[in-house]
Amino acid sequence: MKPFSLKNYRVEIILFYVLAAAAMAVAAVYDLKIDIALNDRSNVVANWFEVTGEMPLYLLVIAAFGVLTKCLKNKWLKGLCFVGTLGAGVYLGDFVARRLFADNAFRTVYGVVYGLGVALLFLLALKFIPVPENLVKPLILMSLLGVVGCAVSSGIINLAKDVWGRVRFRDLEEGYGAFTAWYVINGSNGAHSFPSGHTGSAGMTYFLMFLPFVSEKWQKRTTLLFAAAFVYTTTVAATRLIMGAHYLSDVAVGGTVAFTCVLVSLSVYRKLLPRFTRGNASPAPAAEAGERE
Repeated sequence: MKPFSLKNYRVEIILFYVLAAAAMAVAAVYDLKIDIALNDRSNVVANWFEVTGEMPLYLLVIAAFGVLTKCLKNKWLKGLCFVGTLGAGVYLGDFVARRLFADNAFRTVYGVVYGLGVALLFLLALKFIPVPENLVKPLILMSLLGVVGCAVSSGIINLAKDVWGRVRFRDLEEGYGAFTAWYVINGSNGAHSFPSGHTGSAGMTYFLMFLPFVSEKWQKRTTLLFAAAFVYTTTVAATRLIMGAHYLSDVAVGGTVAFTCVLVSLSVYRKLLPRFTRGNASPAPAAEAGERE
C-alpha cells in the first residue's frame, strides 16, 4: 500500500481553519443579526436535524465498539466491548426518544428497543464482513481513537458551555438584552448556547478522513471525504441558527473542536500504528509512511 499521512489533507485543513476564523470574525459583529434574519422554528428541515443532527457521534461510538467486539481476541475484552456496543445503542435510542415523545414509560421502552435494535443489527452485519488479518490491529487502534475522540470532543464542548453561560437566541426576551458576544465569558448560569453540541456531534463525520489510512482505494478521494463531512456538519450548523438554538460563533467553535479532535486522533493513529502493527505481514499505508520517515 502507498504511504499516507495528514499532509495529504493539507489543503482541506488550511481551508477549514481559514473558514472557521472568518466565521468567528463575522460573528463578533453580526452574531445576533444573523439569527434574527434566519430564525424560523417552523422550518421542516431544521426540525429534522434538531432530532437527527447529533446522530453521527452516537453511530460512531456504536461502530467503534462493534468493530472492537469483532476484532479483539481476548474474550473478556470482546464481552466488554459487546456491552459497550449495546450501551451506546441504548444511549442513541434514548436520545432519539427524548426528541420524539413526551416523558413517559413508552418513551423509555421505545428508546431501549430502538437503540438495542440498531446496535444488534450492526453487530449482525459485521458477522458477514471479512476483515483481512493485516487490518485487524489498525481497525482496533482506529476504533479506540474514535471512542476517545468522541469523548474528548463532547467533554470540551460541554465544559465550555458551563464556563461561557451564553443564552440561546430562542431564550432571549424581547429586546435581546441578555445577548452576549462569543468572547464574553459569563460563568455557569444554566445557559448553554456556546459552543454547539449538535455541530460538534455532527462533526464526528470528519472521522471519514480515517478511511485512506486503512484502504488504498480511498487515498485518491480525500477531498470527497472531507467535503462530505463538511457539507453535513455545515448543514446541521445552519439549521441550528434557523432554530434559534445557536449563533454563528457557537456552531463555528463546535465544528472546530470536533475537526481538531479528529485531526489529533489521525496524528496519534499515524504515530502509534508502526508499533501497534509490528509483526503484521502487510502493514497499513500509514504504518508504511511512519516507517519510511
